[in-house]
Amino acid sequence: MAKALVLRAITGTQAGKRHVVTARVSSIGTAASNDLVLHDRLLNPRHIELRQVLERWFVVPLASNSQGLALNGMPISGQSRLNPGDALTLGSVTYMVDLEDVIEQEVGQAPAGNNGVPRLGEYFIRRGILSREQVIAVAERQSRLQRDGSRLQFGQVAYDMGFITRSQLDMALADQRSDFNDRFY
Repeated sequence: MAKALVLRAITGTQAGKRHVVTARVSSIGTAASNDLVLHDRLLNPRHIELRQVLERWFVVPLASNSQGLALNGMPISGQSRLNPGDALTLGSVTYMVDLEDVIEQEVGQAPAGNNGVPRLGEYFIRRGILSREQVIAVAERQSRLQRDGSRLQFGQVAYDMGFITRSQLDMALADQRSDFNDRFY
């Protein structure tokens, strides 16, 4: 089970509009090359990035000034954590932040232009260790376990189901860690 970031506009011309962010890294701004394009005179072409690290979401300003960017009414100039119930102001619109559970069905279907780190299931598919159907079965099992109060990671559930060995899990985690380090360091 993955956590998607949900931005629901509560002010401005966008009021009521909802944006769901599932990629590990998404850019927002006025340029067409962004993952989420917002038409607002107060925003820069590449205004912010939204980043997911583990189960936490962060907003990272990309503009040299923090104009048009606030979290809970306070201007921000550096990476800041987003929590459910936070009010994120981008330009002239304020968004209510929420998290939503999503099944990792998108694994293996990276969005165009995604510069983020793939989810763990993607590494198993790339290496031919798991099929897409097996990844979905693991994600569904993970979802059922979570509803029952167990918080097991995707790799642990796949291992417990007998789909992967410990060495295959370690290999995939090492690949993911390497991609993460290449992307962020």
